[in-house]
Amino acid sequence: MIENRKEEHIRIAEQKEVTSGHNFWDDITLVHQAIPEVDFDNIDISTNLLGKRLQMPMIISSMTGGTQLARKINENLARAAEEFGIGMGVGSMRAAAEKKELSETFSVINSFNLPMKIANIGAPQLIDQDKKAYTMGQIEYIYNLIGATHLIVHFNFLQEMIQPEGDRNSRGVLKALKEIAGSYPVIAKETGNGFSREAALQLKDCGVKAIDVGGLGGTSFAAIEYYRAEKANDLEKMSSGKAFWNWGIPSPASIQYCQVGLPVIGSGGLRTGLDLAKAIAMGAAAGGFARNLLNDADMSSEQVEAKISQIRRDLKIAMFLTASGKLDGLPKARRIISEPLRSWMDLYGGTNGQL
Repeated sequence: MIENRKEEHIRIAEQKEVTSGHNFWDDITLVHQAIPEVDFDNIDISTNLLGKRLQMPMIISSMTGGTQLARKINENLARAAEEFGIGMGVGSMRAAAEKKELSETFSVINSFNLPMKIANIGAPQLIDQDKKAYTMGQIEYIYNLIGATHLIVHFNFLQEMIQPEGDRNSRGVLKALKEIAGSYPVIAKETGNGFSREAALQLKDCGVKAIDVGGLGGTSFAAIEYYRAEKANDLEKMSSGKAFWNWGIPSPASIQYCQVGLPVIGSGGLRTGLDLAKAIAMGAAAGGFARNLLNDADMSSEQVEAKISQIRRDLKIAMFLTASGKLDGLPKARRIISEPLRSWMDLYGGTNGQL
């Protein structure tokens, strides 16, 4: 069941229109500086994230695992991540915890030298559902399976509400998260709907090391589950998928909301190096890319590498044109924020003086 669902998710993401109705990165314009006084060839885009040195501020976000198709995708992504010296997360490792024969679809990344390897479990699996909660032994198994440096706990409760086999309970998640964060360096990640300021403060209190906003603007898992429900002729789930297709907090706004003293990874709808520059300008320590790399990863590592190379070049161009010789110059770059994002930015007290 898990293996079939995983492959179904991949094919829907590749072949269907599953993005939200608006990409909020388009609502940010970085102000052009005609006299940058920067040497393009000396622009430094390397960074330290959670104690790991990355050659550029980019993470390949958690996508997949649990099928042979996913194995190929993870291998191609990992090869590219090694080439560019960036971090990589794998998809939900529930499949590996429950079916050891699927473990290699995740552990394939161990063949590559990656500065960050991020294991992945779902917040709903931290507590009892129809199945018992993960044991610490299961978490230790999946963490060691890929020699992880960090552990993502992903929050996907909207998806759970819409998928036929979804987990419906969230009571006790914060307590369980706090216990796990006492043993592992946890990154809390949303999966397309973003974190509010209130949620960010709760996560900080639980002891997580970083927050990956996974906000609205990119892949909508409500949309993916809509197509699964359509295939199953489940009219009730189809209706919910359509109703909540555009539910969530825009990625750039969630980056601002999550400025609570922890590193923030800006993900959700990033497509280009310019989008990555905007994420850094808004306060992210790094940006996470997922679906934008999926089709390339299904073809070859060379195609992934070509895409990342273009992202890197466009990031440096954006830095050059905003007079940012280093990454810490981007948050100082002037920017214009348009509607509808501007209203979201005003929710917790404004746009930090940027007009």
